[in-house]
Amino acid sequence: MKGQLIQLLKVILPLGIGVYLTWYFYSTLSAEQKEDIPYAFASANYLWIILSIVVAWLSHFSRAYRWKYMLEPLGYNAKVSNMYHSVMIGYVINLTIPRSGEFARAGFFSKKENLPVETVFGTIVAERVIDVIMLAILTFATYFLVGKEVIEEMTTNPNAVNNTSIPWLYIVIGTVGILTLSAILISKKIKTWFIFKMKGLWSGIRTVFTLKKKFLYLAHTFFIWSCYVMMFWICAQGLKGVNDMSLETLLSCFIVGAVAIAATPGGIGLYPIFVTAALVYGKHDAVEASSFAILMWVVQTVFLVVFGLFSLFAINVKLKVSDVKINQ
Repeated sequence: MKGQLIQLLKVILPLGIGVYLTWYFYSTLSAEQKEDIPYAFASANYLWIILSIVVAWLSHFSRAYRWKYMLEPLGYNAKVSNMYHSVMIGYVINLTIPRSGEFARAGFFSKKENLPVETVFGTIVAERVIDVIMLAILTFATYFLVGKEVIEEMTTNPNAVNNTSIPWLYIVIGTVGILTLSAILISKKIKTWFIFKMKGLWSGIRTVFTLKKKFLYLAHTFFIWSCYVMMFWICAQGLKGVNDMSLETLLSCFIVGAVAIAATPGGIGLYPIFVTAALVYGKHDAVEASSFAILMWVVQTVFLVVFGLFSLFAINVKLKVSDVKINQ
């Protein structure tokens, strides 16, 4: 009973937080913003939006194809179509039940290809490790880019020290880092958990470098993450006021958006708040910033829902056809 309650809370709590944050975001909008956001949607150039969706689809197809290189050394030569549909199903399931997409992806794929689900899930875990590394690289690059910009501002304008909130951001990050390190050193349980996670991280990295086609795997990885950032930039070109965002602002928005998506299902509620804040700090108008943040979240969510449900339908049809053939 206790275990079921915990599992239920894992589903309800993130969704509840997301709904609350959606309400909170809307309640903090000024009357001007509430009036201007529909106008911004109506005046957006949807050719750019469609192009961003194409780039997003390419990233997901590349992710599916990259999976092939992880399965081949294990002796499995699966169909790319099944890989693709499983990837998209994982994304749409993640929108409803947090962190369940990987299990759904492994389950559907292993059933379709008649493979051990544990082995399939292991390849997905290794893939996620690489994703964490790529996000970390982008985060550090963004941190140094933004940090450099602030230092230059402080050097040329002494008054900026009192006007910027970035020093406080450094203090908060430093404090969190110190507290985290202290917890790892003091608590045996946390230390054991941390060592276990680090071993898993290293295992994932090592797996990639033992692949026969590691260069192609890494090439797909860089392509996928380039598409993620490019999709964000392309979508921004469709909305006036944010189409001239700097590289620093672009990367900052992407990073905080990724954090929001990881924190709540599909970034519900949190994504617009984080991206709007990053754009406002990048000296963009609050109305234009909130309009773009909402548009970006809607585009991503609708894309995943439509393509994910199509894949769910397609793979279920294939499974039923396979069952009929077996029974005959």
